[in-house]
Amino acid sequence: MADITTLPLMTAADAESIGFARFNDVPTLPIDIPDGNFTISAKTTDGRRITFFFGEHRTGAPPSFVDIQFHDHGATIPNADGGRSPVFDMLTIGLRGRQVFDSRKSAIDDKPSIAVILIGEPRPSGSPAGDD
Repeated sequence: MADITTLPLMTAADAESIGFARFNDVPTLPIDIPDGNFTISAKTTDGRRITFFFGEHRTGAPPSFVDIQFHDHGATIPNADGGRSPVFDMLTIGLRGRQVFDSRKSAIDDKPSIAVILIGEPRPSGSPAGDD
């Protein structure tokens, strides 16, 4: 089993004071993510489920991306493994609150089934993607 440290629920300011990022001034549950692949599964009080998969690029290395999936939208699409994956709506927020992407405007087949956050330095516009 992977070594994981879950600290007690605390204020955003307290989490920030021990080295975690602060996002909104609400109760915060800081978690140390171990090296390798790791999933956090969360559920709201009304049963809506979401997962956060921290994935490694190299075996045993710190995660280099996070796959986010919301499981209870109701609609699904075929996935790469021959099964079906749930789709969901999402939007991204950029410079000065600009919404660069908003899936609410998309047809079901164009809605995301997984949101991927790359954990690393952003690439300059126009630079090629690589295996670093």
